[in-house]
Amino acid sequence: MNAPTEICAEIHRLCTILPTFKEPSEVPFSNGLYFFYEKGEVSEHAPGGRIVRVGNHPLSQNGLKRRLKLHYSGNKNSSVFRKFLGGAILRRTDPRHPCLLPAPGQGHWEKQDMPTCEKCKPIELEVSKLLKNDFQFRCIEIDDKNLRNTLEKKLVATISLCSICKPTGNWLGKFAYSKNVRNSGLWNSDYVFDQSQMISVIELKMLESLVVLTPRI
Repeated sequence: MNAPTEICAEIHRLCTILPTFKEPSEVPFSNGLYFFYEKGEVSEHAPGGRIVRVGNHPLSQNGLKRRLKLHYSGNKNSSVFRKFLGGAILRRTDPRHPCLLPAPGQGHWEKQDMPTCEKCKPIELEVSKLLKNDFQFRCIEIDDKNLRNTLEKKLVATISLCSICKPTGNWLGKFAYSKNVRNSGLWNSDYVFDQSQMISVIELKMLESLVVLTPRI
């Protein structure tokens, strides 16, 4: 097993062993990787739902639930995921929306550390509602920070290189400003399509062990 399609199928299979969550408070541990699933996004590898984002808390220990909370109820400057979602919502509604100008990724909604205005402030509420209604996630417990960071890169790269797990025609991410998001079907822009980071068979076995050891309650 070495083709990204074969490994991606196994990654999705392993993740189905894990419970799904709708709220960060439901996660029974403090360190790990998370995998988001989005309503309507399926593939041959994952008829029950394909992975649409792999995430981490790369700089902090015991920060998994805090990171998830920032996605669900933070703001676009504290969560790139929220920034991508909000930008896609705005662009789907109006590609010339003033909060997206002068260019993709350069408007104050999509630019890091730029404040929201009265016109785009309501998008924060819309993003939170979207996450709560259309998304769920699974988590793998990984206490070692270096291992978490390594596996995050490799999982994103491998899933993005899969020729099977591609977005449906109605996927919201097709309106994202990031070409990597649009083309990969993942709400990730870093490590996407990086063949040098593809997960190895040994690392896949390690992932399997971590899944087995992850608490279920």
